[in-house]
Parts: sequence; structure tokens; C-alpha cells
Amino acid sequence: MKFKAVMMDFDGTITSKGSAVPSKKMTKKLIELAKKMPIAFCTGRQLESFEKHGLNVILEQIPVKDRKEILSNIFLMGENGSMGYYFDKKIGKYKEFYRAKWPNELITKAKLKRILSPQIEEFGEIYNSHRVVVVIRAHHTEESLIEDVYVRSAEILKICKKFFSQYKNPEKYVHLGDSGIGVILCPAKGDKDNGSKEFAKFLAKKRGMKFSKNLKEILVIGDSAKKGGNDYYFLQGKYGTPFTVGHYDEKLKYPQPVLNDKGKRLMHATGTFYLLEHIFQF
Repeated sequence: MKFKAVMMDFDGTITSKGSAVPSKKMTKKLIELAKKMPIAFCTGRQLESFEKHGLNVILEQIPVKDRKEILSNIFLMGENGSMGYYFDKKIGKYKEFYRAKWPNELITKAKLKRILSPQIEEFGEIYNSHRVVVVIRAHHTEESLIEDVYVRSAEILKICKKFFSQYKNPEKYVHLGDSGIGVILCPAKGDKDNGSKEFAKFLAKKRGMKFSKNLKEILVIGDSAKKGGNDYYFLQGKYGTPFTVGHYDEKLKYPQPVLNDKGKRLMHATGTFYLLEHIFQF
């Protein structure tokens, strides 16, 4: 398969487990890739968080004279794929090109936050800086063990599942995704799988790129592939050719694991770096 673009989860996929930013080695590889083709980060983060805690690390390794050209190939499908951004070289900033709608016919965000806040306060808190999704971040400090954060995040997911169980076919309207450090509630029509489709539509419209119906020419990488994970829909193979650097179910066709030359599974940033290096040899 000759890939024309790459779409990746951020936390736990291009970063090491528990780390908020990619390593210098990974950053260098991402820049090399962006010089050759469009790449998109599909993450639960909103634009401001991505720019402050992700993009700034990448910018440090790009010469000022090359930044606009390289950034024009770096996209963000933020808020778990419910919002899309491209870099506008004319103004030197990221601009929105896609936004999903919250399913108010099920429940409004205001009401959802009001009901859930007291239920989850022991384990986390609702962020109010996102434009489309509802993000509940697990309580943690710099001293917190990442394993403890995962436990709190899982508890938040249980509470959210119980809440939505009162509705008929809630998955038709809202997807719940556990990122490990919190839970993301996003529109079913604005999850990461739909983000892949919107990314391809933008490339087709603005750059004349052609893709097959299922977008198999887009390499997709994530780590939270299990049911309830925030990459679950992203890695099902509906769109793109998906690989997992986290949870793997050998009974399923997709996503495929990343294996080294000896057949050992590679996880998180290690797996992503290996995959990119072996598929794109430049």
C-alpha cells in the first residue's frame, strides 16, 4: 500500500506512556514525514492545548524559514475528531475547517455537565474549554502515579456509561472514550473515524488528492483500541489502514499490531516510530 497521508492519535501514540510531549527523536521523524505528505494529529486536546503542549515542541526543531511550509502539512483533528484545523500560510495561524454538532436531541451539554459534575467529582472534573466535546479529566498532580490516574479515568467511564444507559441507543448520538487520563464524550458523528473522513475531504477539495472509498491510503495509528477506548472507532478499519500501539485483539482484522523484526509487539511511541521508519524510508 502506498500511503498518501498519515493520521495519528497523540497521547500514548507519539508520546511515551504518561508523557505529554513527544521525544526529540519522534519530533524529528514527524518533521521528516511532514516534509513529504500531510499528517494529522487526532486527539482529545483542543487547539490551544495542542499548540501549547505539542506544536511548540515540534516548532523548536523546525528552522524559522521552513516553518510555514512544514506546518501547512501538519493538521489537527482536535476534540477527538470533532474539529478540524489547517495551517493558513497567509496569516501564519491555524484555522478551523470542520466542526461537528453536539446531539442536543439526546441531551444538551449544559444539562449533561450539570448532572454529571457531582457524580464524578471524586475522580475528576469537567473541562469547560472545549468547543464541541465534553471532557472529564481524571484528578492528578505531577506526583501522581500514572496507574492511579488510569484507575480514576476508568471509574469516570463507568459513571458515564451508567448515566447514558437510561437512554435508548445512546451510541447513535454520543460516543464515550477513555483516554487513560480522562473520558471524552463526543458526538457519534464527530468521533475520530469521522475525523479521518473530514481530513480526506479537505485534502481532496483543497489539494486534489484522490482516495478510495474507505480511505485505505491513509495510515492510521492509535493506542486505545479496546471497546470504550477513545481510539476504538478510529481503529476499526471503517476509514484508513489502522495499526495499534496499545490494545490488540488478535480475533479482529483491524487494527493490526506493530511487530519488530523478531515478531515482538512494540507499544506506544516506540511502536509508532518503528512503523513510520519502516513504511516511509527516507
